[in-house]
Formats: sequence, C-alpha cells, structure tokens
Amino acid sequence: MSGVRITLLCEDSQTDAFVRRFLRRRNFGARDVRTLPLPKGRQSGEQWVRQRYPAELRAIRGRQDAYLIVVTDADDRSTNERRAQLGAACAEQGVPVRTGEDPVLVVVPRRNIETWLAYLDAGEPVDEEVKYPRLKRERDCDRHFSGIFRHDPVTEDGGCFHTKTGPRNRRERTNANDPGGPALPARSPAHPLMNPRI
Repeated sequence: MSGVRITLLCEDSQTDAFVRRFLRRRNFGARDVRTLPLPKGRQSGEQWVRQRYPAELRAIRGRQDAYLIVVTDADDRSTNERRAQLGAACAEQGVPVRTGEDPVLVVVPRRNIETWLAYLDAGEPVDEEVKYPRLKRERDCDRHFSGIFRHDPVTEDGGCFHTKTGPRNRRERTNANDPGGPALPARSPAHPLMNPRI
C-alpha cells in the first residue's frame, strides 16, 4: 500500500481494467485504487462521467494524498471539446473548474480506449476515426503493457503517447486554460502515459 488513494471515474469496465492494470505496473496496489460504480442501464458512459465529475472534483479537493483519474472517450469529438464539456458540467453545478493545483488527471482517449489498444497491438499509427473492436475479455488488455513499457521514460521534450504518430512524437495540445493538473507520484520510472495532459 502506497499511502496514496486514487479514485477512478471511467466510462466503462474495459477502461477501468486498463487503467487498473497500468497503475498496478506502476506499483499501486488494489487497495490504493477505488473505482466509482460504473453506469448501468441506458445512460451513456460519457454522460455518466460528465454528470459525476463535478461532485468528484469537489470531493477530492478536501482529501490528503488522494488523486482523481477521469477517463472519458473523445468519440467523434476532439479532446479539447470533451474537456470543455467537463468544465461546462462544473459551471452548471456551481463547482469551480479544475486548476493546476487540483490532484486530478483527465485522460481523453481519441477515439476511445479501443483505439489505444489497437495502437499498442500493432505499434503502428492508427486511424482515430475508426471504431476498433472491443476485446473479448477485459483482462486481455494485459498483453498491451509490453507495448507501453518498452519505450523510454519521458524525456525533456515532454513526449507522450499519441495514437496518430506513436509515442513521444506529438500530442494534441489542450487550450491555454486547461492546466492539466499535477502528475501522480512516481512509483516506478516515469512514463509518457502518466503525463497529466494526455
């Protein structure tokens, strides 16, 4: 147990499985990570994350040694648009928007987590407009971690994972008002996917 508590707010169980396995590879234990209950019924995962985000942002601000990781797919929007929707949800609920002081990491896979998994499978650029198939079993994402951890740690150029160009070459910039937030504490060598501006 690391003494750090991480709350995961994800759209679906595949994303939750991927993030949990990623954190496990970074030496966070099962007791360090809590997943908020996933949406049930007809509500979309994106809508559920957007509606739940302001309350979780407010709650995390009052905790010590706690982080919130939010993962919401861009789908057919840009990552900036999806982040702006989260900010708008905060405004609607009267919660101040995220700042660089908040212990929050917002990850927006473009198009979705399956796009990232397709990239990690092939090691080649993928098309972010294509809907890639889901894995047969969520735990099958274990095999993708050899693709993540074979790359060098973050370099001074701030490289990170990007599905169109591959790791450490380019990232989609967020707008100037998006502070990104602090990096999670390193439990093993730093890696581009831990960059808070992904």
